[in-house]
Amino acid sequence: MNRRFTKYIAAVLLAATAAAPATAVTDKEMDEARAITAKAYLRYANNGSGYLDEIDVKSMSDLTPKLKAKEKENLKAFNSVKVPSDYASWDKEKLVEFWSVTFFTSPALSDQGKVAKSTVRRRISSMKVSAPAKPEAPAPQTPEAEPAAAPQPVAADTAAAQAAMPTAAGAVEAQQDILQDQKAIEKDAAEADTGTHEEQSHTWVYVLVLAILVAVVIWLVVYAANLMKRQPQGDDDEAGDSDTEEVKSRARRAIDKKNQEIEDLHRRLETEENKSADLGMELEKLKLEHSRLEDRIAQLREENTRLTRELQTPHPAAPVAPAAPVAPERPPKPAAPEKPAAPIIKVIYLGRANARGIFVRADRRINAGNTIYRLDTNDGLVGTFHVVDEPEVVDVAISDPTLYLGNGCICDDIEDVAGVTRIATESAGTAIFENGYWKVLRKTRIRYE
Repeated sequence: MNRRFTKYIAAVLLAATAAAPATAVTDKEMDEARAITAKAYLRYANNGSGYLDEIDVKSMSDLTPKLKAKEKENLKAFNSVKVPSDYASWDKEKLVEFWSVTFFTSPALSDQGKVAKSTVRRRISSMKVSAPAKPEAPAPQTPEAEPAAAPQPVAADTAAAQAAMPTAAGAVEAQQDILQDQKAIEKDAAEADTGTHEEQSHTWVYVLVLAILVAVVIWLVVYAANLMKRQPQGDDDEAGDSDTEEVKSRARRAIDKKNQEIEDLHRRLETEENKSADLGMELEKLKLEHSRLEDRIAQLREENTRLTRELQTPHPAAPVAPAAPVAPERPPKPAAPEKPAAPIIKVIYLGRANARGIFVRADRRINAGNTIYRLDTNDGLVGTFHVVDEPEVVDVAISDPTLYLGNGCICDDIEDVAGVTRIATESAGTAIFENGYWKVLRKTRIRYE
């Protein structure tokens, strides 16, 4: 009879374990979610990190070696955010909530990088979070040692009980069996009034265990009944499933629509920024033309003043002299040629050059954070340019040499900026002003020092 109790105990415990499904986040999945978040954050934090769109990584160890200098610098702020260590108890929903919401509340992150929240949510939601292996059932323990007996098919009975317990019918049947066993134990206890104190103690243990098992069975019955109530029967099952799928489909469509709107807004923002840069170049063009016209007006005014002065100055009458032999007139000496005026050199400070070789901005003076080159021109149409050798300009240039120098300079190893303090120009480049932009004709050659 004790073996029957043992089998029922094992069956109930296994059924309780099976009734509570679990999913958990593994170290590998946590690392993959971290890599997805880092890639999206770095992409939004630096508009010049388009190369990240071509990278597909599954872990931080895959991502880090592929980053450029600017992204490695931005990664320091990302890595400074503390990550909880109890993620092994998380489900997928909590994993998505942490990386797409909680993580981005850190003040250490840049505002531009925080725009990546929706992208992180979409990508981590598509991850698959594996379910851990079910825990093994605890080995049954008997109240007292028994003589060796023939092996019983306990495993088969346990598996059958585990499969049948979550249903209401199986739970009721198990309850009836347990109640019958309890009555048998009570009857045996009444008859064994001459038993020892040790046997009475074991009887109370059995009663206590049975009471616990009865409570567990009752809970399972209630759980199964509620579960059956929530599941509609017949045609209602199909209708309910259809409604659920329809709601999920609508939610997915709504999410996709919002994500598309966000991407459209990002594209419109980039377009407006490009238009702003174009207007800035057009404004510089008009400023140059205005300056050239002002110089011409000043020259014409000076010429006009000189001619007016000459016309207004009276010429003295020549004195009358006695007649004298007329000498042959000598031809007048030719006037000495006027020396040409020295050309006026105009200085323009330019930003970086894009992939088409067009400088994205032009200023009259150094603009911190944007100026990279200085251009000297005589006519406003063609000029020579070189990198401005100023500390603040050098710091900006070497923060991302491919972005700021790659399209306007030639260097033996343009990415090797370790320990660089200044940028020396070996030969100046040539630029031309056409269609309202300054454009690279020949790149300037530089070296790092």
